[in-house]
Amino acid sequence: MLGSLEGMKRLIETVPSEVNGLNFCQGTVAEMGVDVIAAIRYFGSRGKIHHVHFRNVKGFIPRFDESFIDDGDVDMLEAMRAYKEVGYTGTIMPDHTPRVAGDGPGVQRGIAFALGYIKALMRAVDASEE
Repeated sequence: MLGSLEGMKRLIETVPSEVNGLNFCQGTVAEMGVDVIAAIRYFGSRGKIHHVHFRNVKGFIPRFDESFIDDGDVDMLEAMRAYKEVGYTGTIMPDHTPRVAGDGPGVQRGIAFALGYIKALMRAVDASEE
């Protein structure tokens, strides 16, 4: 059911409850080959995004690659603007960051880079509204 945008829509429509929502993984949605920004607006405007995995990929199923947050197919600034636009106030976290030479098992450098990038995008979006 959750392997397609239609399936995700069916899930939220089948059980109409404020507690029925998504762990919205941008990378997974991007891998589906759909418009991620439109999907954020669709689910976010309905209050159905409960948690965000803010990651980026290149390509789509069946051939895609994990990428650094700033180096994939999704415009991450536009994505952050879309979350703000729909009033999303929940968690936004990195997910599936590539390994960097010297990383231990926790992919620390990739996570640190992604967290800094997310924070910078949040600041940029907030500053553009002032």
